[in-house]
Amino acid sequence: MGGGGGFSGMDQSAFRTRRRSTAAQGEDISGSGSKVGSKAKICSTCGGRGQVMRTEQTPFGLFSQVSSCPTCVGEGEVISEYCRKCSGEGRVRVRKEIKVKIPPGVSKGSTLRVRGEGDAGPKGGPPGDLFVCLDVEEPSDIKRDGINLYSTVSISYIEAILGTVEKVRTVEGSSELRIPPGTQPGDVLVLAKQGVPSLNRPSIRGDHLFTVKVSIPKRISGREKELLEELASLKNGGFARAPVKPKPVHKENGSRAAPEVSDQPDDGEGDWLKKLSDFAG
Repeated sequence: MGGGGGFSGMDQSAFRTRRRSTAAQGEDISGSGSKVGSKAKICSTCGGRGQVMRTEQTPFGLFSQVSSCPTCVGEGEVISEYCRKCSGEGRVRVRKEIKVKIPPGVSKGSTLRVRGEGDAGPKGGPPGDLFVCLDVEEPSDIKRDGINLYSTVSISYIEAILGTVEKVRTVEGSSELRIPPGTQPGDVLVLAKQGVPSLNRPSIRGDHLFTVKVSIPKRISGREKELLEELASLKNGGFARAPVKPKPVHKENGSRAAPEVSDQPDDGEGDWLKKLSDFAG
């Protein structure tokens, strides 16, 4: 800005900027927005410069402002005959299927950026990027917390006492989980390195943890009840014996002697558990 003459003496060569070159036409026949075979014409508003100058009188003198030409949007040329497919926009809407590689360890709500797969730019401009929002489906029997997975495994009370090997479901498929003898309800058993890989460091992987649930039957058979009662007798410090009916023994003098009772104990606790386990299947 200046007083008096304002910008009247400014160097007009500064306004004679080089016209922006039009974008090269790509593989899309509508890339430029012009009809095939037609030629663009010089913009009459800016004379091909791509810029216009507006001068206003202010209390401080003349004020000039250079801006992009609103007619040709800085191109310096205008389309003489528009393409019917794109109506001069230089791009058309089409459906396209692409394959997206999902890295291991992603979580629900993550956003994946695919470069160069967004909308094409107007009049042959470069395309933008595609942002894919991921929705991870979680199975009902496997829960996730960070890089660790959590599940529940149900076993019988006999299996909890004696131990067993259960087939469990993991993200890698079916796997074997060893249940040690004497496992308590609520104990947590771990399959190491069977969890989720870390997103930024795939070499680090979480664990799959299984909470043990012991099933106690509400009804048992008579034979199973007998075995459990025998086991309870052993736990109380006694030994299980079959009931013995006393038989009178007659001596020469006619007196009765006490019946003979074996003082050798029956099978121990381990054998009763095995019997119970075999009976319960």
